[in-house]
Amino acid sequence: MDTVSSQMAFRTAAPSTPTDNGLPSSPLLRLPLEIRLMIYEHMLLPSSQPTTTQSISVANLLPDFHTYFSEDTNNDPFTLSVRTIDPWLGAQASRTWRRRSTYHVRTGTFSHYQAQFTNVYSSNIKGPFLTTTTPTTYRVLLSPYTAHLRHTVPSLLSINRQIHDEASKILYSTYTFAFHTSIEAAVPFLSDLTPASRSHLKRLSITKKALPYTKEFDRAEWESLCNYLANASTAAPQAPTTNPNTTWAAPQTVPAPSMFLQHLHLNIIAGRPDNGWDHITAPTAQDYATMLRMKQQWGGGSIGGMDLEWAEQLMRIRGLRSVAVKALVEHCARPVSEKLAFWVAFSKSVEEGGFGEWVRGSMIAQHS
Repeated sequence: MDTVSSQMAFRTAAPSTPTDNGLPSSPLLRLPLEIRLMIYEHMLLPSSQPTTTQSISVANLLPDFHTYFSEDTNNDPFTLSVRTIDPWLGAQASRTWRRRSTYHVRTGTFSHYQAQFTNVYSSNIKGPFLTTTTPTTYRVLLSPYTAHLRHTVPSLLSINRQIHDEASKILYSTYTFAFHTSIEAAVPFLSDLTPASRSHLKRLSITKKALPYTKEFDRAEWESLCNYLANASTAAPQAPTTNPNTTWAAPQTVPAPSMFLQHLHLNIIAGRPDNGWDHITAPTAQDYATMLRMKQQWGGGSIGGMDLEWAEQLMRIRGLRSVAVKALVEHCARPVSEKLAFWVAFSKSVEEGGFGEWVRGSMIAQHS
């Protein structure tokens, strides 16, 4: 199951046409809506028991932090993980790429990154110095609870467009779509959805990479996603049209947002040195508010050598009902610079809840 299946099903779905006696041509549409919804749920919701006869391979995914065996990869039956395909291992699927949005990823070796995080499941990306870019695309991982979606999504959603609209609402409003650190895959995935499917999507999960080791292209991908979600969650302003025979501007119908995202789960990779956090004072929600106010009044791009502009970009997203913030804590070296010291203190704040309290206060109280 992926957006290719959903999108192609929509394109091939025929309009619902009545028969000579006025009844819908599809036997499914002759059933009451309540019965149809029960059928959609039976076909699209996760299985109550995991399917042991089908295995989902992650061998062709772009390796990065928490790719394999991590707690945030499809451990929830109601989660569908969207990941970037390794361009060097996914060439056999290039024919399906033509039906998806493609994007370029940098290839290289994160030697400094792996030295800090001794997670045995971390792996290097092959290539010299991240100096080259390679086109790739995304795929949706199916867990043992959702393996049946590989067949039910294209077969059900392609019957006709009315069934596509009814069933896609169940599909996209039920699952959490988790991108983890594959932030670059989010905008292409969302853009490939039909407008109706995109409007039904309610839950997203993303992971912020370790701040000291975030590259410029990481920041650009994060900003692109935040801008996309912020713009999609608000109505696009329209210039009023003026009647040339009068000075009055014609009233305009306010367009509806294209997305109605309600729940955001933010994972943040945090670092804890071998001597622990006991001697470190973590910033509170009030501290972050003060730092942001000082930055806005006095200027400057970073706080304690650490740029929190990514958090400001995230806070532009409107209409959320809940924001969950979780620290993915890994071992890190003892800080030897102001930048690393701030990150360790920030990591403790994420774990203890101060940062999450600040984010929720800004995104929910003011923008609900």
